[in-house]
Amino acid sequence: MASNMQSIKRRIKSVESTKKITKAMQLVATSKLRKTRNQLEELKPYYSKVQETVAEILASNQGMIDNPYLKANPKGKNVYIVITSSLGLCGGYNANVLKTVDQTIQEGDLIYMIGSKGAGHLNHHQIEYNHDYLNLNSTLDFREVVRLVSELTKMYRNQEISKIKIIYTEFVNNLTFTPRVIDLLPVDVKEFDNIEVTQKFTIFEPSPSEVLNHLIPMYLQSIIYGYLVESVTSENASRRTSMENATDNAQDLIEDLLLKYNQARQTAITNEISEIVAGANAQ
Repeated sequence: MASNMQSIKRRIKSVESTKKITKAMQLVATSKLRKTRNQLEELKPYYSKVQETVAEILASNQGMIDNPYLKANPKGKNVYIVITSSLGLCGGYNANVLKTVDQTIQEGDLIYMIGSKGAGHLNHHQIEYNHDYLNLNSTLDFREVVRLVSELTKMYRNQEISKIKIIYTEFVNNLTFTPRVIDLLPVDVKEFDNIEVTQKFTIFEPSPSEVLNHLIPMYLQSIIYGYLVESVTSENASRRTSMENATDNAQDLIEDLLLKYNQARQTAITNEISEIVAGANAQ
């Protein structure tokens, strides 16, 4: 009985140590979540305005603009920018993104992978991918996004690629995160959520097409960076929820073990009393 009590005490100490770790990770994830949510809110006005301007140009000049960014290339590969995490312990965040990847991407598509978890998945399935921007989810370096957009738009203008899409995780709230597949090029106003286009006619100098040549790369830079920050926000929210659940489960396990320990201790005391009484009666 004594050995059983010692075993329960060791398990309690072990679970308490695990609980301290999960609680600390929960606090870290909460801090990162707050930071990335603020960053996301600061970004939204900028890329919403760029979206609005692009949508206004396209709406007020329908059929009048000859621009390579508006045409689907009949030849070339489809390009997917995929955003995953580089760390684990974030619930179903990566699993949901990779499930979408498996359902969406076809053989021969060109993949730009962000996040080592996604890279590990592709390596396991022996799928080739571009790894130049693998750590972008950790650095959140806007200059790297500019370089990525410059590389992709050059390939698109040269008709080396057919379409550019991004797979990211939409942040709905602290408990809900949804993987989404968004078309980036060719630009389609239908992809602009909640954008109200004014009906007034606007003159763009030197020409709408020339304005788009400079504006669309800016739009891609802002929207990709926004989706990147949104995915990292979803990752931190998912990790915070997972660590909170792990901490709660550890507390429940500790309470169960304490109950077993007290039961074993009470049994041991009862046995000792019974032995004492039996010994006294024998005398």
